[in-house]
Amino acid sequence: MERVTLSLDIVAFALTRDGLVMLLIQRRDEPFAGQWALPGAVVRPEEGLDAAAARVLRERTRLRADGYLEQLYTFGDPGRDPRSRTVSVAYYVLLPQGDHPVAAGRGVADARWFPTTDLPLPLAFDHQRIAEYALTRLRQKVEYAPLAFAMLPETFTMADLRAVHEAILGEPLHPSNFVRTMLARWDLAPVPGARDRRTRRPARLYRRIQPATAPSAPQDPPSTGGRAGSS
Repeated sequence: MERVTLSLDIVAFALTRDGLVMLLIQRRDEPFAGQWALPGAVVRPEEGLDAAAARVLRERTRLRADGYLEQLYTFGDPGRDPRSRTVSVAYYVLLPQGDHPVAAGRGVADARWFPTTDLPLPLAFDHQRIAEYALTRLRQKVEYAPLAFAMLPETFTMADLRAVHEAILGEPLHPSNFVRTMLARWDLAPVPGARDRRTRRPARLYRRIQPATAPSAPQDPPSTGGRAGSS
């Protein structure tokens, strides 16, 4: 009987001046040597999946997973890895604002952030499918779950919050309608006497003061078509 290998692949998102970006590695070894892929590795017998996800990012890209981490989906189509029958548990990570430098780690020729609208396709293995599904789920879930706050500092302006949503959704949002929607959806409190972090002028800063419960939306199986990052 063929042995099944359990692996793990990570879709890490961050916000930069280029908008929403995704972390990819360039493979050093076969199969798919020289091709771009998601950071991934085989899960060790003694480790849990969350711990494996943090290790994979650290070993492959020198990045510490200090952001929001969530299990995304399990991908197990036969033939997805030409070496052996492999089932992959995919995670996505949302990193807070700030610089997140990366470097080539174990088995990696290069590691870089790419705009989600300009990924170096095709990706190795079935990683284009995983990346596409992660972006689709992020766009769906930001509408009803507090994911955008994971990419913001503790206090933020409505413009900051709108910028996160626009980067994830890939489209502009009406400022006034957005403010009304956010105040109705989340428990946000103004910060008295606050000043803008950039201009140091008085500003309307907010803080999310308690978690808001939201129903989970059903997950549909990921499609095999389409292009990651397309609108």
